[in-house]
Amino acid sequence: MSGRTKESLRENVLNDIFEIVGQGNYEYRERQGKLVIYGREIEVRGAEKIDAEKVIRGRTYAGWYGDEITIQHKEFVKTAVARCSVPGAQIFWTTNPDHPEHHIRTDFIKNESLIMEGQVKSWHFLMKDNKTLSPDYLRLLENSFTGVFYERMIRGRWVLASGVVYKDYYDAEAMRVPHSTILEMCREGKFVDYVAGVDWGYTHPMAAYIIGVTADNKYYVIAEYYKTGYLTEDLAQWFLAWERFLKTKVHAIFCDSAEPDRIKILRMFKLFAKGADKRINAGLNSVMTVMKNGRYFQTDAAVNLHREFGRYRYPDPDDVVNPRDLPLDLDNHAMDAIRYAIHNYELYLQNRLAREQRRNLRR
Repeated sequence: MSGRTKESLRENVLNDIFEIVGQGNYEYRERQGKLVIYGREIEVRGAEKIDAEKVIRGRTYAGWYGDEITIQHKEFVKTAVARCSVPGAQIFWTTNPDHPEHHIRTDFIKNESLIMEGQVKSWHFLMKDNKTLSPDYLRLLENSFTGVFYERMIRGRWVLASGVVYKDYYDAEAMRVPHSTILEMCREGKFVDYVAGVDWGYTHPMAAYIIGVTADNKYYVIAEYYKTGYLTEDLAQWFLAWERFLKTKVHAIFCDSAEPDRIKILRMFKLFAKGADKRINAGLNSVMTVMKNGRYFQTDAAVNLHREFGRYRYPDPDDVVNPRDLPLDLDNHAMDAIRYAIHNYELYLQNRLAREQRRNLRR
């Protein structure tokens, strides 16, 4: 069994299986990736990175269940298919659609020769087909996606993203708030929580944003740090100065996890820094949905954030160099930092809601 990560597979699939089979009928050691159900041994793998493929080289499998297959690494998928060599072996995948040229669609779902040979079958489901989801929860999920991600996740379509990323979502006139108003909201205790996002830099800008969260989960960017040639210690002092002004700690500072040593430096200053979930498309959807639902605002002092919102774009349709379904790696320092903060806090809110849903189902 494989998922984007072992953790995501547990959350999406294994927890439900454990409830079905009952305690005592399974044994799971997540760190080792070893699962036993009714005596049957199952390997569990995270597959979002290319080095995941090395772990399964030389294996012989009688079957494979792949969750979120379009976000598992292509080399892992190729190797896992090849290792299902026991006669009669079967492969089951689940996925949301991606862009139309994704290899899962072109090499398997739309591969006419495999379909004619009976080697590939596909079924298309919508969320409403899941009868365990309440109407209220379905409405919540529908409101959690927008734009190209709504087409994919809700309508099940394989569609391509293009143009300025936030063109249909970022409304500067409606979303920019005078900085004096933001500071007054801080003083009056309008925010119930504070979070932040950091995109590291030195020769290019280091970008950081502090966001105030209201009781109804609206986000207000209250402060911008966007500087070149400054050290992690300088950023730490900036955060500490803001915590003194706010008279509280920033709940979580979600940082680019590619530089763990810099995260450790922030922690040395007693800041609650952690590595962020960096998935780009999932993060873009979180920010777009928050904007669509009227939950995003920013101080008019965040001039670099405003500038990048207008420039951040997808490759042109005839671009054969850059990845087709990801924004260009340009004008994205503020974009990454704001995505880290909002997306990871949204995950926190979603996980809290999911726990409440599971508790209600057990009653």
